[in-house]
Amino acid sequence: MFDRKDNLTRERLFEASARLFQEKGFKAATMEDIAQALGIRKSSIYYYIKSKEELLREICLRTMHILLEAAEGIVSRESDPENELKKLIFSHAQLLCENLDLFTVTLRELTPTNAGAFWGEIVGLRDRYEGLIRQAIRDAKDAGVLKEIDEKIAAFALLGMLNWMIRWYSPSGEKSPDEIARFWVDVFFNGAGRRKVDDGV
Repeated sequence: MFDRKDNLTRERLFEASARLFQEKGFKAATMEDIAQALGIRKSSIYYYIKSKEELLREICLRTMHILLEAAEGIVSRESDPENELKKLIFSHAQLLCENLDLFTVTLRELTPTNAGAFWGEIVGLRDRYEGLIRQAIRDAKDAGVLKEIDEKIAAFALLGMLNWMIRWYSPSGEKSPDEIARFWVDVFFNGAGRRKVDDGV
């Protein structure tokens, strides 16, 4: 059991790890890098965790739990399909902006090679989250809010659009998380074109 001081150090450890994994990549960042960032000896890190892989697992778990907790709360409270899907889009965009290091590491560094034994655990959580998005799209479609579309492809398109933000979003950028979320809602629900595009074009 960790006391309050230990918990603070453990939290700093995960924050520093996420930042370094984001900056250098999981493979390139070393335990020595993390120790230096915290101002402690490398050997001290092993009081809190067993391996660098355990740090990656915790980062990925935190990311997925943040998403799932917010999404499941929205689904449980919101009965209107249109509002539910809009709120899910807002939630994902804003959480990504607020936790950029966590999301970047999870989306970029989570691979079967890096994850090893915990790959299935994280993929299971990811699939659970994707299931909520697909169901929300299906409900919006059934309610006539969306046209007849393939909810699987639509979910992939929506999540791809949102997750790609790790490549370009900056807290110092000209658009706030709220403005970006509103833009994504508009694009997903209304599209960007003025007319139907010929499939042959």
